[in-house]
Amino acid sequence: MIYEPLFKLERTGVQIHYYTGKGKYNPVHWHSAIELIYVLNGNGSIMIDGKDYLVVAGDFVVLDSNQMHEVKAANASMMVIIHFSRNSMKNYVSDIEKYRFFCTREKLKKEQLEAYLKICEMLKGLPPMYVMHPVGYRLKSQAIAMEVFFELLNHFATREEHVQTSERNTILERLGEITEYIELHYKEQISLEEIASHFYLSREYFSRFFKQNMGVNFLRYVNQVRLMHIYQDICNTQKGILEIAEENGFTNYKLFNRMFHEIYGCSPRDVRKK
Repeated sequence: MIYEPLFKLERTGVQIHYYTGKGKYNPVHWHSAIELIYVLNGNGSIMIDGKDYLVVAGDFVVLDSNQMHEVKAANASMMVIIHFSRNSMKNYVSDIEKYRFFCTREKLKKEQLEAYLKICEMLKGLPPMYVMHPVGYRLKSQAIAMEVFFELLNHFATREEHVQTSERNTILERLGEITEYIELHYKEQISLEEIASHFYLSREYFSRFFKQNMGVNFLRYVNQVRLMHIYQDICNTQKGILEIAEENGFTNYKLFNRMFHEIYGCSPRDVRKK
């Protein structure tokens, strides 16, 4: 489960989630916040702009705002996820919009290692703070998160003098409308022709636009959304697995089993047994 965030992002500029329990999966998505994912137990992978990065216990990954990513952490049982609001960070760094953030252990440079390990030590202090709940633990947690952001800004951010965002924002706005439509209709049999027509686009243009910007084709993305909901239903209801799959729009049971194992590393029945 993901525990309620310590803070509201719009109020403090920082949101901290504590995640426990296997089965963490999010299809390709994006958000305006800068995101840090820290794995305490287990392992997983995060696809960033179409490339997979392995994360193991003790590693953290930093994603820039509006960066496409897919989180596959079915084998990670404990994680800390922090979101930093760019808008709120303007109160401390007036030109924050000119900075691009990115960090994975795989892409770590030699001169960044010390800062990386320093941030890891800071992050280790967050879970005990949450578990023990000392007086003022929210204050301390906020202070740790802000100190982490300071290190990210100085060691894992690059400055760009010319930031062009209008075209990208237009693309993300359109993708947001499309993914919202999918979330509302994933239980139905949505055809490529149907959704393209809904947005007044040709089938070919819609297919090309979606794959180019999401990094995955439309039909696979719809099935990923279905699988995320199916997993939750398997864990939280007593309905039969085939019934759950059909209720969530999966009619090809062979494809369902194959994709489920690919994403969660086990069969639906294994999840139900646990």
